[in-house]
Amino acid sequence: MTANIRIYLITHRRPMLLRRALRSLLTQTMTNWVCELHNDAPDDDAPAKILAELAPGDKRFSYHLHSHNWGAVAVFNHAYGGGPEPFASLLEDDNWWEAEFLEVAFAALAAHPSAALAWGNMKVWQELPDGTWKDTGEHVWRIKTETAPVVEFQLPEALQAFDALHSQGAMVFRSGKFRTRSVPPSTPVAIIESLRERAAIGSLLLLTTPLANFARTLATVRDADAGRWLQAKLLVAASFLQGVSLDLATLSKIWAERRAQCPRDTDIFFCLALVLRKPYLLRPARADDWLHFLLHMLRHPIRLTRGLRFRFDHPAVWTWLVMQTYTVDAESARATMTTKQI
Repeated sequence: MTANIRIYLITHRRPMLLRRALRSLLTQTMTNWVCELHNDAPDDDAPAKILAELAPGDKRFSYHLHSHNWGAVAVFNHAYGGGPEPFASLLEDDNWWEAEFLEVAFAALAAHPSAALAWGNMKVWQELPDGTWKDTGEHVWRIKTETAPVVEFQLPEALQAFDALHSQGAMVFRSGKFRTRSVPPSTPVAIIESLRERAAIGSLLLLTTPLANFARTLATVRDADAGRWLQAKLLVAASFLQGVSLDLATLSKIWAERRAQCPRDTDIFFCLALVLRKPYLLRPARADDWLHFLLHMLRHPIRLTRGLRFRFDHPAVWTWLVMQTYTVDAESARATMTTKQI
C-alpha cells in the first residue's frame, strides 16, 4: 500500500511522553502512513529502544538520530518541508491523537482540494508535579453545539492578527500549498504557527470535534521572558494590521475577548496603535483599559520599551512576515470565529 501521509514524530528527552504519542500513532484507523522519528538529543538512545519495543519490525518507521541538537525551529522547518507523499503531519512527543484523527483530517482535505491544511480541535491536559495528567475539561476552541463538523477559514482571518488559527500538534497539510517551507532560524518558537499560516496558499480547515490532546507541560521550550513575548506578539500583529484592517464590530469583539483573559491582554492594542499610527485600533477601549495600560507603563517601562523594539531586534522575522502578508489581496479581514482560547 502506497503511503498518503508522512508523519514527523519529534522527541527530545521525554521517553514517557514519546510512548504515549507513539501509541496514539500506532492506533490510528488510517494506516497508510510513514513516519520519521526524529531524536533531537544525540546522546540519548531511549527513543530507539522505545520504537523497537512498541513497533518491532514496522517498516513504516525510519529513525533519525541528529548528530547535534537542531532546536525546535530547525526541526519544525524540516517537518514542513514534507516528503514525496501528498500530505504530511507533525506529532510532537508531548501531544497525542485520537484514533480517528488522521482519517477525519484526510477526508476533510479530500473534500476541499484547495485547502492547505486541516487541524483538529484539542482537549487540554495539565501535567501535575507527580507526573500524572489532569483533564482540564477545556478545549482549544470553544465550539457551539450547532457548529458544522468542518469550519473553513478563507484567509486573511481577523484572529490571525493576534494568534494562529491552527495547532501544529493536530494538523495534516499539503506541503505544496505553502509559498515557502521554512521560517527564519531566529523565529521565536511561540509564533511559528502564525508564521506558517502567512505562507499558506488556500483555505484552512478546522475539524471542530476534539481529535487530539494538547499537553500543558510543567517544562516548556517557549520563552518566559515577558519583553521577548511582547515582541513576538507585536511581530505577528503589526505585520498583519499594517496592510489589513478590522471593522469596528470585529475589533470590538476581539477587544472583549482579550479583556476577559486572565491576565487581560488589551495592552497590545495601545502598542499597535502607537507603532502603526492607527488610532482606530483604540476605538473600543474603555476607561479601565486605558488605566491598565498606563499602570503597566509605570510599573514595567523597560519591558514595554523592549517590546516596541520588535522590528529592530527581529529584522529577519519582520521582513519575512511583511513579505508574506503583502501577498494577501484584501482590504479587511474576515471574522469566521474568534473563540480560540489556548
